[in-house]
Amino acid sequence: MAGTSLEKHDAHGEVEAAHGGAVVSYNPDAPSEEWGWHGTWQDFAPKGKNALLGLGAAGLLLMIIGNHRSNVENYFLIAFALGMVLLMVQGYVQKKKRNRIRP
Repeated sequence: MAGTSLEKHDAHGEVEAAHGGAVVSYNPDAPSEEWGWHGTWQDFAPKGKNALLGLGAAGLLLMIIGNHRSNVENYFLIAFALGMVLLMVQGYVQKKKRNRIRP
């Protein structure tokens, strides 16, 4: 099917029909797309976002221990840690809502 959007061009200019009628485009600047290296973090590690947010929040709270003369630094550390925890909770609530709608 030459001249349609259902074809695939490889690096040598050859045209290959898409399988299953999907629109396929080839980007010569990113040949690794064919091998699946352009995924998202959620595809790779679904719980990775929460794990990193939890580690970051714990690290910020551990930074409270130190030689601070005033508590201004501590307030900012606590505020950012709470923000990270709120992001974790928001993701959990959104996941529960999606699962309730589509069991």
